[in-house]
Amino acid sequence: MTATHLLGRFVWHDLMTTDLTRSLAFYSELFPEWSLRKLPTGGEVVYHSIRANGLDCGGIVPISADGGIPSHWLGYVAVDDCSAAVRRAELAGGRCLVPMMSVPGVGKFAVVSDPQGAILKPFQVERSLSAPVDPLSGHFAWDEMLAPNVSSLRRFYETVFGWSSIETPLESAGIYTMFKVGEQNVAGGLSLPKDAEHPAHWMPYLYADDLDQRSSKATSLGATTFVPPQDIPGIGRFAVHADPTGASFALFRLMSQST
Repeated sequence: MTATHLLGRFVWHDLMTTDLTRSLAFYSELFPEWSLRKLPTGGEVVYHSIRANGLDCGGIVPISADGGIPSHWLGYVAVDDCSAAVRRAELAGGRCLVPMMSVPGVGKFAVVSDPQGAILKPFQVERSLSAPVDPLSGHFAWDEMLAPNVSSLRRFYETVFGWSSIETPLESAGIYTMFKVGEQNVAGGLSLPKDAEHPAHWMPYLYADDLDQRSSKATSLGATTFVPPQDIPGIGRFAVHADPTGASFALFRLMSQST
């Protein structure tokens, strides 16, 4: 898939971890499909790239445990002009947390937060990237925003990334917001319960064709379970965890896959 066709979509994911050794051990065990490779960055930080079932899709980055920032997953959304996307974010009520930087042969990116604090990276791609048509275990399959009031953020994301959005009532979980590029669903959003302690964030869904077994393994490896495996009627099955360092992620499987 070309860079043009990827515009507005999540194309990369980094785990920002306060405990690199623990994160590497956990994800290597949970996703044997991952091949982790050290890449020098020109500084003291070593970037561990993630290749899953033949697809380059993310990395693992150490951050200071003393910096007050917890471990978290950080998604990149492809844009045609990173600096313009940052300006749109700021004008729409967001903030630029890390100014735009350029990595030769990779692209330009910055870190922005929406008005409720969820963070992500607009990414002006300068390298070849691929997106799976049918995800395999270990691939990033979906991204979902959890925030106090997702409905009020629709205009922000429409402005910054050109998304459209629709809202669908759920039987027990309130309103689900579907973000789209053209006719393609690219991300979702769900409002957090009023008593939720977790701040607004974007959470990646990782594909697992053996979801129930993989969820159980995550728990045995030290993950916290927020949502045990359960069905999404007509779509598939999912579970929500936090890894041993506290970074939230979900597991997902399409209905057609076996347990």
